[in-house]
Amino acid sequence: MKKTLMLAALPLATLVAACGQDSAVEERGDMLEERADAVENVGDDRAGQLEEMADEAPTDAQEDALNARAEEIDDIGDNRAEALNERADEME
Repeated sequence: MKKTLMLAALPLATLVAACGQDSAVEERGDMLEERADAVENVGDDRAGQLEEMADEAPTDAQEDALNARAEEIDDIGDNRAEALNERADEME
């Protein structure tokens, strides 16, 4: 029974050893990906807040201005996140 358990664990141990730890560069890439997600989330959240404000705006002009700004904020966050992800991909 013990031999069977040890043999069953062998492929998993081999797989884990083959993967090994990420290099320092790969770890920095992973951190950049996490940062990209955070940047995108902040942009999405802020854009969402502006869109909610736009829904409650007293005039159409104010609503349009807030929606336009929300779209700009969303685009800025998306573009920054994309740039960070591209840098992260280069590190992997």
